[in-house]
Amino acid sequence: MTDKWHRRAGCGAGCVKIKVLMAIVTQVKQNAKNKNKVSVYADGEFLCSVTAESAVKLGVKAGAEIDGARLGLLLEEHDRETAFSKAVECVCRSMKSRSQVEKYLRDKGFSDEIIAQTVSKMTEYRYIDDAEYVRAYVSAYGGKKGARRIKYELSQKGIGRELIDAVDDMLGGQEETAAELARKFMKNRARGRDGAKKLFAHLAAKGFEYSVCADCASRYLDEEDFEV
Repeated sequence: MTDKWHRRAGCGAGCVKIKVLMAIVTQVKQNAKNKNKVSVYADGEFLCSVTAESAVKLGVKAGAEIDGARLGLLLEEHDRETAFSKAVECVCRSMKSRSQVEKYLRDKGFSDEIIAQTVSKMTEYRYIDDAEYVRAYVSAYGGKKGARRIKYELSQKGIGRELIDAVDDMLGGQEETAAELARKFMKNRARGRDGAKKLFAHLAAKGFEYSVCADCASRYLDEEDFEV
């Protein structure tokens, strides 16, 4: 090996910075803990650990020559495959928005370029679909929360304004939903001013419009509560 290989932190593969001009791959050894990865040795020294598929794609095997450019391509291919694999695992555990997947990969140390390529591929394969994410979210929480809270939570997940603005139409009027939640809340509570006040706060915290909260709360006031 004509020069030193230096490790560089901060990228998905835990890759190396290349100074070497040329080296010979002396061994490609399967990783004992992860059968999908291999350890690459050049001139008898450990060089890097990459996916077996990336090594095969770039023809990295014992006896092959490897220089800085080729190693760079190997590590980039490794990062691309690893990022996609991790992103798929992430969305398979639970549905994620585009922004959430981007943050997940960024936290894993992948470069902006690799993240953009991964998210584009995930979108093409329909693993990521923000419009479908919003529909699923509204379906799951439309009977439990008000529009204000649902829209706020979607914004925190990185959903775009255009999709968030469509939430109101998806939900329609929430008077019946709020009334049902009010019945459950007041089931074991006394009617009257104090109970109605607590109900109003409960529904407001769930994100219902204040007019809806006030209407529901007024139904649990006693006649004397209206007296001036």
